[in-house]
Amino acid sequence: MKKNKITLNRFKVEHRHEHNHTFFLYDRNVRLLLFGGKGGVGKTTCATAAALRLSQSYPKASFLLVSTDPAHSLTDSIGGFSLPHNVKMIELDAQECLATFKEKHNENLREIASRGTFLDDEDISQFLDLSLPGLDELMAFLEISRWAEEYSYDCIVVDTAPTGHTLRLLAMPELILKWLEALDALLAKHRYMKQLFGGTYHHDELDKFLLELSGSVKQMETLLRDPIRCRFVPVMLAEALSIYETVSLVNELERLKVPITDIVVNKLYSQSTCPVCEDVRFRQMRELGYLPEKLTQYFLWGVPLYHERLVV
Repeated sequence: MKKNKITLNRFKVEHRHEHNHTFFLYDRNVRLLLFGGKGGVGKTTCATAAALRLSQSYPKASFLLVSTDPAHSLTDSIGGFSLPHNVKMIELDAQECLATFKEKHNENLREIASRGTFLDDEDISQFLDLSLPGLDELMAFLEISRWAEEYSYDCIVVDTAPTGHTLRLLAMPELILKWLEALDALLAKHRYMKQLFGGTYHHDELDKFLLELSGSVKQMETLLRDPIRCRFVPVMLAEALSIYETVSLVNELERLKVPITDIVVNKLYSQSTCPVCEDVRFRQMRELGYLPEKLTQYFLWGVPLYHERLVV
């Protein structure tokens, strides 16, 4: 893997002018701001801090802080702190979102299976009980997409699950659209028979259901690829494993055309008289001094482990 030596002072805590729209905290056009990365890098903390900073900078705007991580920790991150009046927090239960979807559309799905197969009621029930991996997370994210499209909030800040879950989620729209094509194919036989024996066929509620669901998934996919309204911010540590996983994440985000402009390097040690802390800092600076070129094309933001140096 080719590496690119960079100047270490790029990793000082930086402050940019408010009108520099590259920095995600100052771009008022961003309606969906996602934080993601390896488990334990501080995604939740960064997402929470971003939501609070945005609410302070724009007190007349409304913000939603939402978690799609199955192991929610937003509440712990807030730690009993009272949220500003313009911030709402939700920890989405993906399984509950999927259960709600199935309950709402169970009859439609059952009728599609009945029209397009020779399965009996018991077989159809077993078929509907099956779930594509990641379908629950997709249903949760469709809810977020709907809020964004309906302008329910000025900006939605998302604390995503660790990298593997997030990549599976981002790849789900393509898979779900193929699944919907398969369901549509099940109806093709019914349409043909209606056309053959009735002379005509008019779209009914099942056709409308598939079209609406397909439209929602495509709408979400469009939003995730919109460089004006959406921004994905990878969060990483100055450690070899975290850097390696971030490269994989960035590669996949680029393939999926999800916009990235900034990367947060979290938990950086400051200069200290403590020999242990200095050793950690030295190793961090060594890793950052030879970052892969894949990451250095983006703006890198260093966040210190402590806001102020501790005196002991």
